[in-house]
Amino acid sequence: PRLPFFLKGTDPSRVQRSYRTLSGIVGKLFWRYALRKNGRFIQKFSERNLVGDPASLGDHWTPNCISAAIHLGGKSKYSTFAFLAGALQDGCQESLNSLKGTGVKIDFIRGADRKQTRRPKSYFWKRKPSGNSVGTETEVKQETVEEYMARNGNRGGTSLIGGRISLAWEDSKGYARELIKLLHY
Repeated sequence: PRLPFFLKGTDPSRVQRSYRTLSGIVGKLFWRYALRKNGRFIQKFSERNLVGDPASLGDHWTPNCISAAIHLGGKSKYSTFAFLAGALQDGCQESLNSLKGTGVKIDFIRGADRKQTRRPKSYFWKRKPSGNSVGTETEVKQETVEEYMARNGNRGGTSLIGGRISLAWEDSKGYARELIKLLHY
């Protein structure tokens, strides 16, 4: 992930306002839209934004997403709404800086497919204009957490496996293998 996602916290009043909006009629309509036609929206969104190769989703991805979405009478939508509202974006600049000079090494498991033809957009995640006319070029050049850790002296090893973002799904065997290596370090 890009570093600014981790460093800057989200304004709590904006998160609360966004969550309240999503928990109302807007969210109900969005949820209904996402689940209609056997989750066609979920499938298309996932193919476009989450995986390097749409074939890696397999036949179970969308049914699993729909099953999770309707579990407990559809209450799982509230965790999705919390994420979309920015509740998980607390900012961790102090935590990352506290690692500097400690000798702690952070290892990464990355997807080998780094292409990102279209980044997901959200009304709730408005970004401040950079003053640069080439917006996507700026996004591509943003520092990653891995690069920040390297600059901080805390970067350990990096394992590349198949996939792009949803690594545990796209290359479950590769992900399990690399995770086991890290745990048995």
